[in-house]
Amino acid sequence: MKIFLIVAGVLIGLFLLFTYGGGYYMYRFATVRNKKQKNYWYDDIAPAKFLSDEDNQKVMESWKYLRAQNWQNVSITSYDGHKLAGHYLEHPNPRGLVLQIHGYRGCGAFDFSCAVEPFYNAGFSLLIVDQRASGDSEGNHITFGFKERYDVVDWAKYVEKRFPGLPVVMDGVSMGASTVMLAAGIGYPKNVKAIIADCGYTSPGDICRKVLKQWFGLPPFPLYYGANFWVKLLAKFDLDGVSCKEALRNLKGTGIKILIAHGRKDDFVPYHMSEENMKAFDDDEIGDTAVFFTSEEAGHGMAFLIDREGYMKELDAMFERAGI
Repeated sequence: MKIFLIVAGVLIGLFLLFTYGGGYYMYRFATVRNKKQKNYWYDDIAPAKFLSDEDNQKVMESWKYLRAQNWQNVSITSYDGHKLAGHYLEHPNPRGLVLQIHGYRGCGAFDFSCAVEPFYNAGFSLLIVDQRASGDSEGNHITFGFKERYDVVDWAKYVEKRFPGLPVVMDGVSMGASTVMLAAGIGYPKNVKAIIADCGYTSPGDICRKVLKQWFGLPPFPLYYGANFWVKLLAKFDLDGVSCKEALRNLKGTGIKILIAHGRKDDFVPYHMSEENMKAFDDDEIGDTAVFFTSEEAGHGMAFLIDREGYMKELDAMFERAGI
């Protein structure tokens, strides 16, 4: 009996060590700021391994165009006291402003490099923001949209105050897409007329469980729950605390239009997650609140690069419906 209790105690100890020790590692891996991360507003970009030579050339040319523009550094203070940085490019006669939010551990100068010139030529001013714990913005934790949703609403309010009456398009890619969708659950100011959500996930918990399995070959139990324990304790949010589909239901009756885009060859955020987010509009009586744009050949975040013509066609139609 004594030996049994010793063995049982050792096994329980190992289980707890794996759950909470491994969970602490996953918490740091997933949420803690990487202070050595490249900032492509200042650092030179290198060819991306996941892009073809042709696509890398497009990105490089677009990035050079972005860097050559007269960007103005702007900032706001988040609800919890962090300085949040952005880069503003003014159009001389704007029809609206596109507020762009980059992805997980990303940089707007890379994630939106190919979109700057087309949007500017279409008559839009641009504001590319650094998400908290990224780029020039302060913060120690990435929260997968949980806290960032408040930040992007505050950025929209900043634009409303600085440019009264100017229509705003919220444009997010990957985690940025989920952020702009989750922000709908808080409520946007009246200047926001449209949303672009490109390859966003359904919830922080869903994408973390998926990555845990894909990258580490591990099931959610028990490591995910150990990680979420540390996330709640140290980063002060809950990976399972928000849902994009539930947040998007809040768009009903606001008049805001949304384009949800996704590439079928996305191997990071599964295509079916955007399909799930679209279900928020199953009871849309008007039927024009949300449109789903599919790029058959695009990987993660590559739909605009791969099928710019089709993408812009859908955007122009959405802008017309939104009155922009």
